[in-house]
Amino acid sequence: MCPEIFALAAAIFWSVGSAFGKKGMALAGLAPEQGLFLRLGLSALILFLLVLPRLGQYAQAWGTAEGKKGILLILAFEGIVAGTLGMLAFYTALRRGELSRVVPLAFTTPLWGFLLGVAFFGEKVTFLKAGGVAALLLGIVLLNL
Repeated sequence: MCPEIFALAAAIFWSVGSAFGKKGMALAGLAPEQGLFLRLGLSALILFLLVLPRLGQYAQAWGTAEGKKGILLILAFEGIVAGTLGMLAFYTALRRGELSRVVPLAFTTPLWGFLLGVAFFGEKVTFLKAGGVAALLLGIVLLNL
């Protein structure tokens, strides 16, 4: 399947998860970090079972300079920045705010992805990409009025 299908599936899964995560935290009277702990704990267990047959690849990757750098980048930026700080900020916003306002702001990732792609990965700015980012921002502003 093409990557766009997976990206769309992720957006749907995250939106459904966000809606019911917000409801669950409210029903259980849980703080954002408690809800996030439940989410990540179950995710970690499921992912451990999926990765179990390939655990040796971590040692193999760690044995090379490039592999070690790649693992450290994932740990620092996915583990700490996105996985912990980003998700904790999202769960705090989700617990305290309106779903219809919080989710669009939290999912401004196309804007940040566009800017990071241009700044760090040499991706080209095109009229269509810039127009898409502008439309995204306009939609978020309108949803938050």
